[in-house]
Amino acid sequence: MATKIRLTFSRLSVALLATLGVSGAARAHWTKTYVIDWYEPAMYFGGTDILAPGADCPKGTNPEIDWVQVLIRAGYSEAEAKWLRNPENPSRSPVHGQNQMAFRGRNRENVYIHPETYPDPGLTGVSGDLTEGFDLDGNAKTGFPSPTGEKGVDNNFYRTLGCTKSYRGPPKLSSNALSANDSMRNGAWTVVVVVRGEGSDPLNDPNVSVGFFMSGDKLVKDGNGEVARDYTFSIKPSRLEGLMKARSRNGIIESAEPTPEMWIRDPGSTRDLQLLRARLKLQMKPDGSLAGYLGGYRPWMPIYTALVNARGPVVEILGWIEIPSVYYALQRNADYAPTGPKGAKTHISYAMRINAIPAYVMTPDGTTQAVQVASFKSGADPADELPPRPAFGAIDGMVPDKKVPFGQALVVYPVPRS
Repeated sequence: MATKIRLTFSRLSVALLATLGVSGAARAHWTKTYVIDWYEPAMYFGGTDILAPGADCPKGTNPEIDWVQVLIRAGYSEAEAKWLRNPENPSRSPVHGQNQMAFRGRNRENVYIHPETYPDPGLTGVSGDLTEGFDLDGNAKTGFPSPTGEKGVDNNFYRTLGCTKSYRGPPKLSSNALSANDSMRNGAWTVVVVVRGEGSDPLNDPNVSVGFFMSGDKLVKDGNGEVARDYTFSIKPSRLEGLMKARSRNGIIESAEPTPEMWIRDPGSTRDLQLLRARLKLQMKPDGSLAGYLGGYRPWMPIYTALVNARGPVVEILGWIEIPSVYYALQRNADYAPTGPKGAKTHISYAMRINAIPAYVMTPDGTTQAVQVASFKSGADPADELPPRPAFGAIDGMVPDKKVPFGQALVVYPVPRS
């Protein structure tokens, strides 16, 4: 568990140097350490209400869906469709939704795992002019302008999902971000940040390294329910680790060059987030915190799979989306091929907002304060690196209902006769 440290090794060394008449400026390097207390997809919000049109979604947002009509279009009779949506149907669970809704494909295939068997229902995407993030492809003529005037910002994850009600909203207020960060802040995972420079001025240093690491210590909240500062966290060796080269200027830490590949804990249900050609831009704020952006190209298929594994019918009903529409939209908006311009576009441009607060970060053994940005993933426990299990015990997007044998729940129930 995270513990409070009043005087650390670094502070002791500074105090010792002071007694010897050696100033801090004489040191050849500096280190600052943090813990992330909030991060979320960078989704520019240009409205006043998450469901109403706005500058981000002038064509409107994805409306609530008439599921009876969806089932009729999929080939069910009107009576069957109404019965499948009837709360008295024994295969319908108030918690897990209606498993039968999955079987909407051409030949009753499960559209969650075979979306190609279902025509694209269409997803209302972002048609506004602004976004947040980075110019990942170096082409100012592609992408969006940013609210602060940068050109060519690439964020097709936002283009795809920015007008869906789960992702849309002001910073820290979208339902997706609230749910994910609540989990993190309640102890589900912890990400720490180590920043090291080689000069004498942290605010202006041409040679900065930034490391993102997992920790096995839980975040600690203060009396106001916010994440408390200055607690101590030990790095936990993990594949989810990102090391980046940067520079600082006027207190802004910015990538010196794209990082070919890095991994971080996804602020959402995907968990393992790979970023290719990753970039960062973080400001060292006067209150000691760190705030800004991290972005790159992420694989788009795990985004879709995570929705399926989060209980397909529930995601569809609560999110006002047909899951196959997300598959088609992500595929359509994918904008990066790791194998080259002619390769398959398996990745989509992405950025997230990050806020981190001062913390003491220790090496994995907990005995030494981390002052270097170095890799620890070789010491990861293989058991911790296994793929995450589907949420809620979902199987192909559906959850077995204890009241009804799972196999029975996968057939169309006969429509009661009046």
